[in-house]
Amino acid sequence: MEKRNTLLLGTTFVFIFCSIYLITNLLFEEKTENIAVLSAEKETSINSEVDTTVQIEDPTATATTTTPTTTTTTIPISLPEEELGTSYNDNLGIGESDGAEVFISNLAIFVTEDERRSRTKIETVDLDRGCLIENKDINPDVQWELLKNSNSYISDTINISLKIEAEVGIELECAANLILKVLNDSRGWSSIIDKEFQFTSLEKSDFEIIFATPNTVDELCAPLATNGIYSCRIDNRVVLNYFRWLSGARDFGTDLATYRLYLINHEVGHMLGWGHTTCPAEGALAPLMMQQSKSTNGCLPYGWPTYERLENIFDIQD
Repeated sequence: MEKRNTLLLGTTFVFIFCSIYLITNLLFEEKTENIAVLSAEKETSINSEVDTTVQIEDPTATATTTTPTTTTTTIPISLPEEELGTSYNDNLGIGESDGAEVFISNLAIFVTEDERRSRTKIETVDLDRGCLIENKDINPDVQWELLKNSNSYISDTINISLKIEAEVGIELECAANLILKVLNDSRGWSSIIDKEFQFTSLEKSDFEIIFATPNTVDELCAPLATNGIYSCRIDNRVVLNYFRWLSGARDFGTDLATYRLYLINHEVGHMLGWGHTTCPAEGALAPLMMQQSKSTNGCLPYGWPTYERLENIFDIQD
């Protein structure tokens, strides 16, 4: 009897212990599951907040650097150096309608400084003087001086006309002689297009060359933005800025002869269908169709279409 009671008591004790163990285990698993659910919900909430924050961007920022956090840092983009204190903006697209596409030369030409300067010289032409006249008599009732001649139109010749604004201090006949000497020189465009240039009246001309004051240049070149300091080719007009004729450009220094040679040949080059190009190598001659009025970018200022002649003959452009 005593053994039976002892066995019953032991069985009861084991049953109670097992019950307590099972109940405790169930409660622990439920708590763990609840914690996992809460953690998952919290993580989802955090990710949602991060995604929402990261997608908010400042539409006015010029450039941003994004880190894994929600912080963005604006990097200021420096504008190109303004030339001669003007508000020129490269994004305005000066000269975009001036001719063919931009190309990069595969050729670089190197010469000594003395040789570069000697190549500017043209017989019977004084580019240093530039046909400038002092104390010019100005008729307030006349805006333009037109070159008069009776040459007939010749189909296998480039027929051009010339006019100079009355306020511009350039002598008309002298400028006409200078322009023809430049364009018909054996180093010039006539050797590339295999045609001579001649002056005719405006009505008979293929295009006209104009010397004008900065304000008039801006009017004639519109919608191209010349901003009072650039020249242009637009429609059938080559418009040369008197300000540039007098002052040249930064990279030319005091070498006005080379700049004036460049100015005429560059803008006429646009009329003949040539677009802008770049400096092929530091220290090389600058290609004529490079925008040397802005910068030669390490090249030496130059005014003849030497690269263009070689590229036209050998087809060595990109």
